[in-house]
Amino acid sequence: MNSTKTLTKAEEQVMQVLWKLGKGFLKEITDSTPEPKPHTNTTATILKILVEKGFVEYSVHGRNNLYKPLISQFEYGRKSANQLIKGYFNGSPARLVSQFIADQKLSEAELEQLLHQIQSVKNNKP
Repeated sequence: MNSTKTLTKAEEQVMQVLWKLGKGFLKEITDSTPEPKPHTNTTATILKILVEKGFVEYSVHGRNNLYKPLISQFEYGRKSANQLIKGYFNGSPARLVSQFIADQKLSEAELEQLLHQIQSVKNNKP
Protein backbone atom coordinates (compact mmCIF):
# COMPACT_ATOMS: atom_id res chain seq x y z
CA MET A 1 0.00 0.00 0.00
CA ASN A 2 1.21 3.48 -0.80
CA SER A 3 1.72 5.19 2.55
CA THR A 4 0.66 8.57 1.18
CA LYS A 5 -2.82 7.35 0.27
CA THR A 6 -5.62 8.07 2.71
CA LEU A 7 -9.22 6.99 2.99
CA THR A 8 -12.28 9.14 2.43
CA LYS A 9 -15.03 8.91 5.08
CA ALA A 10 -17.03 6.48 2.91
CA GLU A 11 -13.95 4.35 2.20
CA GLU A 12 -13.06 4.29 5.89
CA GLN A 13 -16.58 3.15 6.76
CA VAL A 14 -16.23 0.18 4.37
CA MET A 15 -12.75 -0.58 5.74
CA GLN A 16 -14.11 -0.54 9.32
CA VAL A 17 -16.62 -3.21 8.29
CA LEU A 18 -13.93 -5.27 6.52
CA TRP A 19 -11.60 -5.02 9.52
CA LYS A 20 -14.42 -6.23 11.75
CA LEU A 21 -15.38 -9.10 9.40
CA GLY A 22 -11.81 -10.03 8.42
CA LYS A 23 -13.06 -10.67 4.89
CA GLY A 24 -16.41 -10.62 3.18
CA PHE A 25 -18.55 -10.73 0.09
CA LEU A 26 -20.32 -7.58 -1.11
CA LYS A 27 -23.65 -8.56 0.48
CA GLU A 28 -22.02 -9.32 3.85
CA ILE A 29 -20.17 -6.01 3.79
CA THR A 30 -23.31 -4.04 2.89
CA ASP A 31 -25.40 -5.91 5.48
CA SER A 32 -22.77 -5.21 8.18
CA THR A 33 -22.57 -1.49 7.40
CA PRO A 34 -24.29 0.68 10.03
CA GLU A 35 -27.47 2.57 9.16
CA PRO A 36 -28.10 4.38 6.93
CA LYS A 37 -26.82 1.56 4.72
CA PRO A 38 -25.46 2.62 1.34
CA HIS A 39 -26.87 1.06 -1.81
CA THR A 40 -25.07 -2.13 -2.85
CA ASN A 41 -23.81 -0.39 -6.01
CA THR A 42 -22.26 2.34 -3.86
CA THR A 43 -20.47 -0.22 -1.69
CA ALA A 44 -19.28 -2.07 -4.83
CA THR A 45 -17.86 1.19 -6.24
CA ILE A 46 -16.08 1.97 -2.96
CA LEU A 47 -14.61 -1.55 -2.87
CA LYS A 48 -13.36 -1.11 -6.45
CA ILE A 49 -11.64 2.15 -5.41
CA LEU A 50 -10.14 0.47 -2.32
CA VAL A 51 -8.70 -2.27 -4.56
CA GLU A 52 -7.26 0.38 -6.93
CA LYS A 53 -5.73 2.26 -3.99
CA GLY A 54 -4.15 -0.95 -2.67
CA PHE A 55 -6.09 -1.17 0.60
CA VAL A 56 -8.12 -4.26 -0.36
CA GLU A 57 -7.65 -7.38 -2.47
CA TYR A 58 -10.22 -9.85 -3.69
CA SER A 59 -10.48 -13.40 -4.92
CA VAL A 60 -13.19 -14.67 -7.24
CA HIS A 61 -15.58 -17.29 -5.85
CA GLY A 62 -18.02 -18.28 -8.56
CA ARG A 63 -19.81 -15.06 -9.54
CA ASN A 64 -18.84 -13.22 -6.35
CA ASN A 65 -15.69 -11.51 -5.12
CA LEU A 66 -14.40 -12.16 -1.62
CA TYR A 67 -12.79 -8.95 -0.31
CA LYS A 68 -9.99 -8.85 2.24
CA PRO A 69 -8.09 -5.88 3.71
CA LEU A 70 -4.40 -5.58 2.79
CA ILE A 71 -3.64 -3.27 5.71
CA SER A 72 -4.62 -3.81 9.33
CA GLN A 73 -6.69 -1.31 11.26
CA PHE A 74 -3.73 -0.83 13.61
CA GLU A 75 -1.31 -0.08 10.76
CA TYR A 76 -3.69 2.37 9.11
CA GLY A 77 -4.24 4.04 12.49
CA ARG A 78 -0.48 4.37 12.96
CA LYS A 79 -0.02 5.95 9.52
CA SER A 80 -2.97 8.30 10.11
CA ALA A 81 -1.59 9.34 13.50
CA ASN A 82 1.82 10.05 11.97
CA GLN A 83 0.21 12.17 9.23
CA LEU A 84 -1.82 14.04 11.87
CA ILE A 85 1.33 14.75 13.88
CA LYS A 86 3.22 15.93 10.78
CA GLY A 87 0.37 18.09 9.52
CA TYR A 88 -0.92 19.67 12.72
CA PHE A 89 1.70 19.34 15.45
CA ASN A 90 4.95 20.29 13.64
CA GLY A 91 6.04 16.64 13.60
CA SER A 92 6.11 16.47 17.40
CA PRO A 93 4.21 13.62 19.09
CA ALA A 94 4.82 15.42 22.40
CA ARG A 95 2.78 18.39 21.14
CA LEU A 96 -0.11 16.05 20.37
CA VAL A 97 0.04 14.53 23.86
CA SER A 98 0.35 18.02 25.37
CA GLN A 99 -2.78 19.03 23.49
CA PHE A 100 -4.66 16.04 24.89
CA ILE A 101 -3.48 16.92 28.40
CA ALA A 102 -4.44 20.59 27.95
CA ASP A 103 -7.89 19.58 26.68
CA GLN A 104 -8.24 17.13 29.59
CA LYS A 105 -8.80 14.24 27.17
CA LEU A 106 -6.65 11.85 29.23
CA SER A 107 -7.90 10.27 32.43
CA GLU A 108 -5.76 10.16 35.55
CA ALA A 109 -5.17 6.44 34.93
CA GLU A 110 -4.01 7.14 31.36
CA LEU A 111 -1.65 9.85 32.60
CA GLU A 112 -0.23 7.42 35.18
CA GLN A 113 0.26 4.83 32.43
CA LEU A 114 2.12 7.39 30.28
CA LEU A 115 4.37 8.31 33.20
CA HIS A 116 5.09 4.62 33.77
CA GLN A 117 5.96 4.13 30.07
CA ILE A 118 8.27 7.18 30.14
CA GLN A 119 10.04 5.84 33.25
CA SER A 120 10.46 2.42 31.62
CA VAL A 121 12.05 3.95 28.54
CA LYS A 122 14.35 6.14 30.66
CA ASN A 123 15.42 3.18 32.81
CA ASN A 124 16.18 0.98 29.78
CA LYS A 125 18.41 3.51 27.99
CA PRO A 126 22.16 2.76 28.08
